[in-house]
Amino acid sequence: MKTVTHEEVLDRIIGEQGTTERIAFESELKADILAHQFKELRKRKNLTQEQLAEKTGIKKGQISRIENGKYNLTLATISKIATALGAKVNFELQPVLDN
Repeated sequence: MKTVTHEEVLDRIIGEQGTTERIAFESELKADILAHQFKELRKRKNLTQEQLAEKTGIKKGQISRIENGKYNLTLATISKIATALGAKVNFELQPVLDN
């Protein structure tokens, strides 16, 4: 039985790096991870969704959808939530090298 890397599995199932499918998959995964981190930090700070909504000016239902990965996050929304939670989000633009 041949051992394959995680990257090889992703290439086969999702698509190779740079393909539309792979970019969409990785973007969605990053958004889901961020949403999970927001939820965990909110809970650690003993805040309800309603309290976080009040601190951010975002509706409670929207907070719920964000935490459950059912909302397309904007940079402004990410910044509002991070600030309200006393957190910092770093964004880094990395050039893609052509092969």
